[in-house]
Amino acid sequence: MNRHRCSLPLRPWWASVAPLAVLGAIAFGPAIAPALADDRGNAPAIGDTTVFATVPAPGHPFGVAVDRSRVYISTSAGDFFADPATGGHLNSDGERVFAYDNNGNLVTTTSIATMPNSNMGLFGLALDGNPTPDHHLYVADMNGRILRLSLDHDNGAPVLFAKAPLAGGWMATMWNDLVFDRAGNLFMTDDKPRIWRVTPDGQPSIWFEDPRLAGFFGFAGGPLGGRIDPTGKFLYFTITISATFPGEAVVYRLPLVGHPSASDLQLVHRFPVVPGQQLPQATGLAFASSGNMYVALIGTNQIAVLDPAGNEIRRISSPLFDSPWGLAFMGQSLLVTNADIQPVESPDRWKVLKVFVRETGLPLNRPRTTSEDSPAAAAQP
Repeated sequence: MNRHRCSLPLRPWWASVAPLAVLGAIAFGPAIAPALADDRGNAPAIGDTTVFATVPAPGHPFGVAVDRSRVYISTSAGDFFADPATGGHLNSDGERVFAYDNNGNLVTTTSIATMPNSNMGLFGLALDGNPTPDHHLYVADMNGRILRLSLDHDNGAPVLFAKAPLAGGWMATMWNDLVFDRAGNLFMTDDKPRIWRVTPDGQPSIWFEDPRLAGFFGFAGGPLGGRIDPTGKFLYFTITISATFPGEAVVYRLPLVGHPSASDLQLVHRFPVVPGQQLPQATGLAFASSGNMYVALIGTNQIAVLDPAGNEIRRISSPLFDSPWGLAFMGQSLLVTNADIQPVESPDRWKVLKVFVRETGLPLNRPRTTSEDSPAAAAQP
């Protein structure tokens, strides 16, 4: 594999995601063609994109999780490159977790307090498999904590489930995405060059650390999206802007063993720097039941599709994409959050999009976890 060098000036990844005007005009090659109407009448074509839901203030939808009859969306209105003199955004209004029904109607809103002038918010979401009345949503706060939200009680306040044992806030550790294994452990990507494991009783520890996971900016650009593959044996995760492969976005995987070593780290795919385009900047990912992997690229405003061997087989574009971030399957479609993390906000772009992909998602692990009323946790197959 050829080593791709960055030929573009490197703007901070968080601030370099302005939508490309050329997305609607360039004729891409067959592998990355935008969705067009096919010859099946009104049947949708792969890549057909519609608006599933509109997100109210504070906007900036990041994480997405699909439950039995609800879709949960987290927000992250703060911008850690914020500079008020240049229009950067700091958030003193707290973040939100919004719940929508399967038709995209807003049902409930949960407020989560943040520090005044916060420049960091929420991202990853994970659902447990507890039956009523102990069903929970786990919420990753990029300030280094995991919150747990009861879903079976009206107006339930979030409670602290786990906290990073490092001082220094998000500059020391920035917990991004989270995913359950079958035993009820949560695996957490960290924008610094490490992956965490959090036990079912909320005890966090560094599971893997390696300089190859570092982001280009040192304090940013590292591990972000994470999911477990169909075999249940590997954790796949994205690097937004790699330091090892300057400017590129990268997908790695690690075996789900007790303590993986440096030799266990496997390179799955590299998204090269393309002259004349924004850096690719990979964020969230999701597996289809087929083993295909969908990767959000906020730099080029696209969704890449990789086959089980890690080869790119399709690139989905839409003029509705504005920093596509979180991904989750619903039926044969993919729900995509529009993070809209440009310095100048665009409230009309705060959307959750529905992209037809003609395949279903891989069911996520939803183990039974320790409830507030029971000290025992039983793993669900």
